[in-house]
Amino acid sequence: MIEEPVGGQLEILSRSELDRIHGATMEVLRKVGIKVWEPQSFSLFKNAGAEVDSKTLMVRPSESLVKETVRKAPSEFYMYGRDPKYKLHMGARKVHFSVAGQTIRMLDADGKVRSQVLKDSENVAKVADWCSHIHHVSVGTTPKDVPDDIHPLYHIAADWRNSVKTTDGYNYGKRLSTETMEMLSILRGGEDQMRKTPTLLGFTNPVSPLQLSKELMEGAIVYAKNNQPMLYAPEALSGATAPATLAGLTVQQNAEVLSGIMVSQLANPGAPIFYGTVSAAMDMKTGATALGGPEVGLLNVAAAQLARYYNLPCRGTGGNTDSKTLDPQAFIETSTSLMMASLAGMNFIYDAAGSLDGSLTMSLEKIVIDNELAGMVARTLAGIKVTDETLAVDEILRAGPTASYLSTPFTARMFRREHFIPEMADRKSREAWQKDGGKDMVDLAKEKVRWILKEHHPDPLDKDVSARLDSYLKKVSKEHGH
Repeated sequence: MIEEPVGGQLEILSRSELDRIHGATMEVLRKVGIKVWEPQSFSLFKNAGAEVDSKTLMVRPSESLVKETVRKAPSEFYMYGRDPKYKLHMGARKVHFSVAGQTIRMLDADGKVRSQVLKDSENVAKVADWCSHIHHVSVGTTPKDVPDDIHPLYHIAADWRNSVKTTDGYNYGKRLSTETMEMLSILRGGEDQMRKTPTLLGFTNPVSPLQLSKELMEGAIVYAKNNQPMLYAPEALSGATAPATLAGLTVQQNAEVLSGIMVSQLANPGAPIFYGTVSAAMDMKTGATALGGPEVGLLNVAAAQLARYYNLPCRGTGGNTDSKTLDPQAFIETSTSLMMASLAGMNFIYDAAGSLDGSLTMSLEKIVIDNELAGMVARTLAGIKVTDETLAVDEILRAGPTASYLSTPFTARMFRREHFIPEMADRKSREAWQKDGGKDMVDLAKEKVRWILKEHHPDPLDKDVSARLDSYLKKVSKEHGH
């Protein structure tokens, strides 16, 4: 059974403030508009009745067109894993955690940082498959031992071979996007079944301020027409590519996200999408993106509220840190951002596990530690259930003022339901901890990763499907000139 905790307990914007943000967004779209670099997307807006300027590529949709088009997007949908029996409910404030995506470096257990290879992609998927609180396996690495222009295809195959869970797709450009669809058709045994089971998650980051790029929108249309989920998540930087105020950033981001969603719905009404954000403040000391800053958490909450305002599933970022190693900064920033995104009710939280260095570096040990954190967050989201049984009046009356509850049938029956049982956190006495070697959580995570890579055996991919994927990758590699 897949644990799907429910968030949404935290809200920071009132209904009137959401109305004001929406009104300001419509004013921006009406007076400035969005620059649409991709010709088919531009034509979709034009044919739908938006005001367009072919010279400047600016599109200015009316409020009625925005509302009418966005309303076609589903308020919830299911994402299916490599094994279609594994499915996640995206909507209804259900919260799901993902491994970090698109990192470029590995932090090894010995503390050394290096470039990534395909084996890292396999290991990330395998570790994530073991993690009971991590729901989604991303295209988490950038392997350098396969052709660079088609490395996502190799990564998707590696994910499928090492995990049954849901996975990323890749939608940079029409050609590569189409090739990921062809791979999915192999996995599902045909295009009809592929469209019935949304599986590969696409990512479109509108270019702030107020632009939809050519390559990502080409891919977004391919994904929409094949009924695969697409998320629209700007990485606007407060004070750099967006206003310095978080409210102003939220207005601009809202215009960018809604415009992207409109393209998906104009291409294929009802195509699954996420309202998303990766936005943050720019660190004014260094010029870096402050993905570990508290502003990220606030922007996640605001985005989740706006997604519900438009009745849409939402995607946020949580678990990110700007730390370069497994130190207190990493875990302070990770825990803060993950808890806020979860309490916000983000349906899909990217970068929830394994992320370091603003998601440029991946750590297998951090995936394992973050899995524990995700479990604690999930328990927090579950709250305190108040029923006749949990009020335990009969148990209190039976025990009275002197008895212990330790060995009662009620305790034996209830503690696993009510208590989070840690895998990594140490709760022994100092003496017992020292006797066991005095290992900290990072030490234990290193041991656990070694055990997973040796002993965990994910359900195998069908041999015929695996062979067909191999043949396809060889064919595509040759067609790309490799």
